[in-house]
Amino acid sequence: MRFRLALLSVFAVVVSACTTTSAPTNPLQERWNGKSAGEFFAAFGPPNSDRSGPGGTTVNTWRGGFTGGRSCYVELIVNKDYTIRTIRALADRPGTNGGPSHCEKTLDAD
Repeated sequence: MRFRLALLSVFAVVVSACTTTSAPTNPLQERWNGKSAGEFFAAFGPPNSDRSGPGGTTVNTWRGGFTGGRSCYVELIVNKDYTIRTIRALADRPGTNGGPSHCEKTLDAD
């Protein structure tokens, strides 16, 4: 019985160490999630492509910020009401010395 109790205690400690924490968001998500896709495209230009996504969403790809051989390529998932649900960089250049990436600078997220 003691062995089972000890084993149960160890298991409880292990499971409690596995609690979920909120995933860190990136600056692009912090800046654009929940905002109007119209605002985004008015400021930075139209999407390069779009296609239907799950649950009635639209998946848009956008490329821009061309400077010095660099560009920003992002995917935006937009709800039916044209609100950005998710934005993620598909191609980006990291910033120098841990600074903002090229997409973060280009898309006003730094």
